[in-house]
Amino acid sequence: MTSPAAAWTVLADGIHVRQSRAFWMNSVVLLDSEHTVVVDPGVLPSELDDLARLVAQAEPERVTVIFTHGHWDHVLGKPWWPKARVLAHDRAADEMRTDMAKIRSEAEALAAGHGETWPKPFTPPRVDDAVSGQRFLRLDPWRFVFRDAPGHCDSQLTMHLPDVNLLIGADMLSDIEIPILNAAPSVYRGTLETLKPLAEGGAFDALVPGHGAIALGREAVAARIEADLGYLDALEAGVQTARAAGLSLAATQEKLAEMNYVGKDSTIYSTAEMHRDNVTFAWESAATTRAPSGR
Repeated sequence: MTSPAAAWTVLADGIHVRQSRAFWMNSVVLLDSEHTVVVDPGVLPSELDDLARLVAQAEPERVTVIFTHGHWDHVLGKPWWPKARVLAHDRAADEMRTDMAKIRSEAEALAAGHGETWPKPFTPPRVDDAVSGQRFLRLDPWRFVFRDAPGHCDSQLTMHLPDVNLLIGADMLSDIEIPILNAAPSVYRGTLETLKPLAEGGAFDALVPGHGAIALGREAVAARIEADLGYLDALEAGVQTARAAGLSLAATQEKLAEMNYVGKDSTIYSTAEMHRDNVTFAWESAATTRAPSGR
């Protein structure tokens, strides 16, 4: 669960990415003296201190904190910018309140495992600006296109910065994680298929995933999308074949454990349990979903 070295990457003028020691999670800082935007600040207290130091150097007039979705490792950073406005999906506030006990326990366990402590227990921050659907928004000098991105989390958003051809992909399009489902594979596929023509048309020169390495270049971004679509196709086809052969869910999970996929044998952290859960989602939706015909 720990990366070998947390590091800063400067993608372009004012665009900084910091990778956490935990889960290789990426936080993005769009640095500007007028308006600095911090995306998914985390995930350990010492790393939030580091992010705050960078922001302070710019002495911005305003700070906005954006949460790409409401999962615990992405929503911990607001106390480091108490006066900042928070932007998130319009479902994020309810999700954080509902999951508050889990967020606290996960955050405390993670910090303790790295010899750190939180100044205060997590309290769900107020969401000042709630967005959903497709929204075009300017937070001067930054211009965004937000898009709903269901399939992994009901409160997930992708962020496209068209002026710099950057996609902030939330918890998708990782080189170390498979798609992690919270619904039928078709839901996640729909999100990816919205992004695919944009990637093929050259809208993205860089991708920052929630976890893992940054993808640089249009071909690299498109390849991430194709890889995740390929996984979903193989998952659904495997489940359909198993059901047709009369296998139980447990037997299907065992059979599809043989599938090759990102993170299966990773030294960073295994995605085997994630894959097993994905088989369950695919199994439950298979009764009304045909196997993909291929692309």
